[in-house]
Amino acid sequence: MSKFQKFDNIFNCPRCNKTLWQYQITKDGKKLCPDCYQEYLKEENERTSKKQDYIEKKTKEVIDRGLTDLIFNFFEKKYSANPTEEEIKKLWKLLKIKYETDIEYDSFFEIINGIYKNNKEKRELESFEQDLMRRSQPDDKGSYYCAVCKAQIDKQTYEFSYKNFNKGLCSNHQGTQQQRDLYFALKKRGIPCEFEAYDGYKNIDIAIHDIKLYIEIGETLDLSDYNKFLDDLRKDRFTSQGGYQTRRVNNEIIDGHLDELSETIKEIYLKSKIF
Repeated sequence: MSKFQKFDNIFNCPRCNKTLWQYQITKDGKKLCPDCYQEYLKEENERTSKKQDYIEKKTKEVIDRGLTDLIFNFFEKKYSANPTEEEIKKLWKLLKIKYETDIEYDSFFEIINGIYKNNKEKRELESFEQDLMRRSQPDDKGSYYCAVCKAQIDKQTYEFSYKNFNKGLCSNHQGTQQQRDLYFALKKRGIPCEFEAYDGYKNIDIAIHDIKLYIEIGETLDLSDYNKFLDDLRKDRFTSQGGYQTRRVNNEIIDGHLDELSETIKEIYLKSKIF
């Protein structure tokens, strides 16, 4: 059966004014001829694409301004994930006036709701991970073990490493200074990453699982041009699809350009998470 319906009483298409022998109904209830309906679908797709681009752009802007926690608290703590129209408008005005974040109101709720749901899922997963780590804590005899080499460690070492790296690690597996510096710099910027991650075969210095990126740190004989290194890093596409990619970083780059390197990785992370 054709998707186009036939008229019992023929009249003209409201768009092209041609005699309407067949028609398809639009979202707003208009009856269009086949040619005009195809044009209508094309326009709808373009509008949808533009709106999605706008939402992605503004979502990144809000996240980059550090407003994720504010939005999370708006839903979670104050309005129990069910705010009224008046409350949404208050937040919209707050972001516009105080934080100079201008967002079209028609797209505002979709943007903040998406940020809230992603942040809530992230927090739940982090809590789940911490719970799993706590369940692997000492046995009844009070023994503590390194997560990498399984060597027994004392309570003080375990508590220090768990506080800093979210897992028990002996002193030999608490990384180099450069590894620790980069790890803490990424955590400071809100990037969920794992220290001494296991890939099934070996331990990786730092892993950012959300975008499937492994970072290995060490000395190299040839220190490549730093600006080219950052450009190449930005051009690479990191997504949550497919296998992990590994990027190797010189100790010298971390020592001399820690902030810029961390900001570049944050830029890649935020962009990849949006898309």
